[in-house]
Amino acid sequence: MCVTVSPVAVHITKSKTTNVYLTGNQKLPSDRNNITILPYPQKGDGRAMINTSPVNLLHANAATSLPPCDVNHAVPAAIFSTGGYAGNFFHDISDILIPLFLTSSILRPNISLVLTDYQSWWIQKYQRVLSAISINDIISAPTDYPGGTVHCFPGAIVGLTYHGFMACNKTDVPGNLTCVDFLHFLHSSLFLKTFGPPATVTTQKEKPLMVLLSRRNYRILLNEEEVINLAKDVGFRVEVVTPKEATQLQFIAELVHSSSVLFGVHGAGLTNMIFLQPGAVLLQVVPWGLDWMSTCYSKPPLEMGLKYVGYKIGIAESTLIEKYPIDDPVMVDPESIHMKGYDVRRPIYMEGQNVRLNLTRFRGTLETAMQLAEF
Repeated sequence: MCVTVSPVAVHITKSKTTNVYLTGNQKLPSDRNNITILPYPQKGDGRAMINTSPVNLLHANAATSLPPCDVNHAVPAAIFSTGGYAGNFFHDISDILIPLFLTSSILRPNISLVLTDYQSWWIQKYQRVLSAISINDIISAPTDYPGGTVHCFPGAIVGLTYHGFMACNKTDVPGNLTCVDFLHFLHSSLFLKTFGPPATVTTQKEKPLMVLLSRRNYRILLNEEEVINLAKDVGFRVEVVTPKEATQLQFIAELVHSSSVLFGVHGAGLTNMIFLQPGAVLLQVVPWGLDWMSTCYSKPPLEMGLKYVGYKIGIAESTLIEKYPIDDPVMVDPESIHMKGYDVRRPIYMEGQNVRLNLTRFRGTLETAMQLAEF
């Protein structure tokens, strides 16, 4: 991330490159004339960077090198990419919206958002959240002027502050912000009811609501109906959300916000925990071989004022047992498979298995979730 409090000229074109011209006596590190920044947090991830366009920081050391301004703005710019893994809900939140919340905290809402790798559907999905960050129109590459447009700002932030997977570390810059602050901001921007008594408080007549995130392609809960009936027997009301329904941001936000427990097999859908009220419960089923990856969803709840319950499936609850011998490294040494890299582990553990829960074993986990949901 690069920050300047001096004027800049930002040349935005339909090409995959954005140029930011530094004016006056501003200097780049080591007196360099230019620096290239990839304005997406996961810079060490080659796959994410393939979909991230560069931003060039250029030192305008002569009047002729500084392009004339087409549009002048009174507030600073925050320049970031909606490329990378944008479109995956986990990465939308972890890589873009939480970092944008952190980065804009001092200036919000008096800041202009400048997007590279612009995707209109992404903007439409998160319009309410973005409007709460900036009261100004979003700036992107023009569609009607091939030569592009030069926007001039009194300052700029290029890139986003990133604290890790769904993380807000109050000791890091900008400081004093937690993920509870992010949730409060998010709920307010989506017009969810104000933080109040925990969602887990119910009347004597009303049973706690469990929202079940159903899966369709892989890591499917094969005995979903039996699990639903078991949850009802334990004492929950159950609402099932399909993958298509889960893409409707306002719908899923309001439903999860009204629930006491969000339940699903490991996957990006569990990111919907951000809509839970304080004290509510996230219940994650951890498929075989995904212990480490499950921490993406087991750690954040504790930083968000939520409760977490995990259910690690047994070897007999995974359909991998139907594909591999019981003594195969896939079954007995998942870590060795993970060490071979993403391209090896993904088709096996992420896309190559479904789960069939042992109802007797799982009942205890549901009862734990119920106990947490009642207090």
